[in-house]
Amino acid sequence: SASSQNIDSSSASSQAEEDLLPQEFPMEFEFSSGAGGWMTVMTVERDGSFTGVYHDSDMGDVGKDYPNGTEYLNRFSGRFGGFEQRDEHSMTMVLEELKQEEPDKEWIEDGIRYITQEAYGLDGGKNFVLYLPDTPVEGLDEEFLSWWPGRFEQPVPDTLNQWGIENVEMEEVFFSVEDCGLS
Repeated sequence: SASSQNIDSSSASSQAEEDLLPQEFPMEFEFSSGAGGWMTVMTVERDGSFTGVYHDSDMGDVGKDYPNGTEYLNRFSGRFGGFEQRDEHSMTMVLEELKQEEPDKEWIEDGIRYITQEAYGLDGGKNFVLYLPDTPVEGLDEEFLSWWPGRFEQPVPDTLNQWGIENVEMEEVFFSVEDCGLS
């Protein structure tokens, strides 16, 4: 429309602000079972860009040339965008870009066999939801909560106490590494 061509600078800057994640970012997020050798860690910037690494150790998978086991690994980067407030506790976003190492590359270094593998937690996902630390636990589904570190606390907190990023398609959830100390 013609009116959208005449955006003055004040509304342009507020529009730019809406394209950013909350001011608490950049922030580090982790996706893991809490009880295994695998983990995906990523740092998400305010503009939605991120970098990270996935790794999984298999100490039992050894060979003559790799007595120290096998490590599955991927370094990746990308960007979330399309931020939209969903409700007072969450916003939706879209995975706009994901660059990762080509899978199934293999090399041996320091007695460890390395094999590249897709970044678990981001693979297969397009739609993501960012949850704020004050999100009530009640009403979140079991699959979501199965990834939440707070499920082991006694008593279990009423709110997430951490930021969460859910991969909607895969039902996998990253949580911020910092505990936000709400209860």
